[in-house]
Amino acid sequence: MKTRIVGVIAASAMLAIAIFTSPALTQAGDDSKVVSTPNATITLTTFQAASVVIGQADFSGGFPNQGMGNPAADTVDGGLGSVGVGPTGAIYLSDYSNQRVLGFLAVPTSNDADADFVLGQPNLTSSGQGNAANQFGGPQSPYVSGKVLLVDDFYDSRVLIWKKAPTSDQVKANFVIGQAKFGTRNFACTAKGMNAPETISAAGGKLVVADSSNARVLIYNKIPAKNGQKANIVLGQNNFKTCVTLNSGTGTSGAPSDANFSYPAGVWTDGTRLVVTDEDENRVLIWNKFPKKNFQPADIVLGQPDFTSNVVNKNGSGGSGLPSAKNMNMPYDGVFSNGTQLFVDDQMNNRILVWNTFPTANFTPADVVLGQPNSTCGVENNDGTRCTEGGPCANNLS
Repeated sequence: MKTRIVGVIAASAMLAIAIFTSPALTQAGDDSKVVSTPNATITLTTFQAASVVIGQADFSGGFPNQGMGNPAADTVDGGLGSVGVGPTGAIYLSDYSNQRVLGFLAVPTSNDADADFVLGQPNLTSSGQGNAANQFGGPQSPYVSGKVLLVDDFYDSRVLIWKKAPTSDQVKANFVIGQAKFGTRNFACTAKGMNAPETISAAGGKLVVADSSNARVLIYNKIPAKNGQKANIVLGQNNFKTCVTLNSGTGTSGAPSDANFSYPAGVWTDGTRLVVTDEDENRVLIWNKFPKKNFQPADIVLGQPDFTSNVVNKNGSGGSGLPSAKNMNMPYDGVFSNGTQLFVDDQMNNRILVWNTFPTANFTPADVVLGQPNSTCGVENNDGTRCTEGGPCANNLS
């Protein structure tokens, strides 16, 4: 089932979710059904104000749980990663420090909206960690593929899978991967194990997991339908038993290359292309064709002029400088494409970079920046007067 909704970019920050809307309509059924068409384009301008904020009473708010201490239906404390969009238009938001996923039956159109349901907790005022089938240690990056909901549980080193995306409270997951079964919390460098995975993406029947603290990306040729299923392909490492940062190809740590990672945080795929943010190397790697073998090298790098560079805010001549439309400072969990545009969370520059056409060359400059009035500013909560820090507002990010 497909529904027509207003084109939406949801910037998941630590204490609030900002929604940017565009007059252009996007036809979408779920996260995995993105197509490269003019209708998919979201028209955005640099420093554009968001239209709606979730988790705060208004755009000037910035306290965890709105300063109340305990969670409520309209609060957030640590939203991390992507925003899941279900086949009926429901959206799923990570609320990491409240150990829950908030569900809205439709994209909110006004500030401070109450969630309609919650996963991981018995009600919208509860919090607390667990590793049962209806609990989270620390959820991130909800993702919907077809009818299936997947949630990355960073703290418990696992991914939870629901055969049908729930729309009611504390529904149990059907399957778990990264762990042999529900109720355990182990860290492993194997084809079945994980260590603090940050994000997930699924398309074309495939599942991609950023197994971040193992410095690798896991690929499943099919979305798992049983507990503890093995991954089929590993990127960033030359086998499933090696988990070193910047693998040199021999199982030892080396320098940055087109085939390794230091800390892969964000992943996105449409089943044909693959994008991975390598946070600690200040870069984004792109595979033009979906990888088919272990340790397969990427085709394109963003944020750096080549695959061997890893400088913060690379200035183009070997050193570190101011932010620019080309460089980055620790891009984190947020990476998404609607098939035409590419969106990257440039974390420590407090901005979202937008490419209006999918990049095809190294060090391609972004076309639009959200959260800053220009491409050379990177301050937290930019007040709009050049590069000056202020308080939270509809235009800025932290």
